[in-house]
Amino acid sequence: MDLNNNNSDWCIRRITAADIGPVLDFILPMLQEIYPHIPGVADRWDLTHLEEAYVLPAKAALFAAFDSNGQVVGTVAVNPYDDRLAAVAGCYDCSVTAEVSRCYVKTSLRRQGIACRLAASIEEYCRTHGYRRICLHTHKFLPGGFPFWLSQGYLVRRENTDALATVYMDKDICATG
Repeated sequence: MDLNNNNSDWCIRRITAADIGPVLDFILPMLQEIYPHIPGVADRWDLTHLEEAYVLPAKAALFAAFDSNGQVVGTVAVNPYDDRLAAVAGCYDCSVTAEVSRCYVKTSLRRQGIACRLAASIEEYCRTHGYRRICLHTHKFLPGGFPFWLSQGYLVRRENTDALATVYMDKDICATG
C-alpha cells in the first residue's frame, strides 16, 4: 500500500519522528491564525507529545504535505476515537471509529487539492487499520472547513449553537474505496 501521494509541487506522506520540528513549525502558527481568540490552543497534549500521539501508536498517524523545498504546507491527523466529546457520546463504536483532527493547509495554497489528498490519505490509512467510520468536529466560522468535509462525503451528526458553532460529522468508510 502506497500512502505517499505525489504532485509536481508537493507530496503527502505519514510523518516520522524526524518531521516533528517542521510539522510543529507549520501547525503552531496555523493555530494562532485560525483560533486567535482561543487562549492556549497550541498547548494541547497531542502537540506537546507529537511522537507519542501520532508516530509511535499502531492505529494513529499524522500525514503532512511537503512542498518541493521540503516545507510542510498541510497536515491531517487520525487517531482512535475515545468517546470524549459529550455532544456525540455513545454515538460511535470506539473499536472501529477513528477521529480526524489537525487538518490545515497553508492559506496561500488552499483550493489546490491538498486537503482532498490529505483526506484521501487518512481514509486509505483507516481502511487498512480496521476502522469502519471516521468522525470529526469542525466549526462553521473556519474558512472552508465545514463545506470541505461535506464535499468529502461526511454527514452532519450534530450541530451546536455554541459560540464556536461546532459541527460533529462522520463518514462510513466501509462501502467506499
